[in-house]
Amino acid sequence: DLGAEVIKIEAPGGEILRKAGPMRGEVSTMFSAVNSGKYCMSMDLKRPEAVELCKRLVAKCDVVAENSRPGVMRRLGLDYPSLKSANAKIIMCSISGYGQTGPEASRRAYAPIVQATSGYEIVTQRAQPDQQKPMNMGLPVGDTSASLQAFGAIVAALFYRERTGIGQYIDIAMQDTILATMHKDFQAAFNHEMNDRHYGPLETRDGFIMVIPLSQRHFEDLMHLISRQDLISDPQISTITARIYNYDYLQDEIEKWTRTKTCAEAIAIFESKKLPCAEYRGIVDLEDDPQLNHRGMLTEITDPAGPLKVPNSPFLYSETQAAVRHTVARVGEHNYDILTTHLGMNEDEVAALEKAGVLGPTPD
Repeated sequence: DLGAEVIKIEAPGGEILRKAGPMRGEVSTMFSAVNSGKYCMSMDLKRPEAVELCKRLVAKCDVVAENSRPGVMRRLGLDYPSLKSANAKIIMCSISGYGQTGPEASRRAYAPIVQATSGYEIVTQRAQPDQQKPMNMGLPVGDTSASLQAFGAIVAALFYRERTGIGQYIDIAMQDTILATMHKDFQAAFNHEMNDRHYGPLETRDGFIMVIPLSQRHFEDLMHLISRQDLISDPQISTITARIYNYDYLQDEIEKWTRTKTCAEAIAIFESKKLPCAEYRGIVDLEDDPQLNHRGMLTEITDPAGPLKVPNSPFLYSETQAAVRHTVARVGEHNYDILTTHLGMNEDEVAALEKAGVLGPTPD
């Protein structure tokens, strides 16, 4: 999205995410949404010839990112020392469940596993007053938080290399990145100080809304709007500190009022005093959102199944442009282009590698 040429290496037949739903026929919309604009090569990395091709490509690249289980890249001959010998300035970033070293480094890990071990799911459960067990996994926070940390770490390493000429290796663990996001709950756990400030839904006649009376002015204005001026002097919620520990009580009192209103009515009343508030919406409700459309956040790409709506890149620059590229490659689509353009191979050499099974078949 920021203009880099990204070459994705997949096994012959494609990676597992190509079969992840939602599907359109044989095409994964999930895969398309996160791989638009990447070049795709298909190689059998268990073949030494494929490993050699990778090293030749690394000599011409800036960054290598991988998410194999720790030890796999070393066994393939594609670990950092091996790649550094091909390109002394290479930056390599490895993303795994628990990190490259340590007693649990070799544990198999996916987002649901790491979200369970990191404490994230218990924190989420405790925010639901009536929930007796951890909930089913919702968003893949383990995957997305690790990838965002990797993005920042890689950009910082590129900047360091611009200053010093030195490349480096980056080790990112999904569990670490989730832990690093739970600031308040981490401190509460280790300081044995829990409160009930759970920002959550208030029921209305036709849905749910949220209002957050964070400042003292917000709180007092809200109490006037719902005709509960008596609560302004209630010692349980009269101050900011008191509300932190009795927020659920405040929510219950507000909800008695919101249940008599529609979402639109309640929001209009709250916004009349500029209170922070919002209606709960589903993703499909965002299609005609004027703010998202103003920012160009809804765009369209094309994969083998046709046009597909996706979120655009969230970066808005004053001097440059970031945007999702609009095509999704098929497995091995760029084998020939990459090998001939970057490595100077001819058509016969590429065909011989494909015939030998080093490369996956190039799609028609």
